[in-house]
Amino acid sequence: MLKDFDQTDYSIVVKSRAPLPKPWRWEIYCAGKRQPIQRSDVFFESRERASATGKEALARLLEKLTS
Repeated sequence: MLKDFDQTDYSIVVKSRAPLPKPWRWEIYCAGKRQPIQRSDVFFESRERASATGKEALARLLEKLTS
C-alpha cells in the first residue's frame, strides 16, 4: 500500500470535451494535481454513461493502488 494513501483524494469528473454526437469523457483527478491522472480513451453520447464508466475505472484504479 502507498504511504499516506487516501482514497478520498481521488475523484471522477465528467466533461464535455468534443463536438456532438459524442462530447463526453471522464477524467480521474488526484487532490493537488492540476492535470487528470487518467482519462477515457473514447467519448460518450451521454454524461450518465461517461460517469458510470468513469466510476468503474476509478474503482479499478483504487483497487490497484490499495493492493
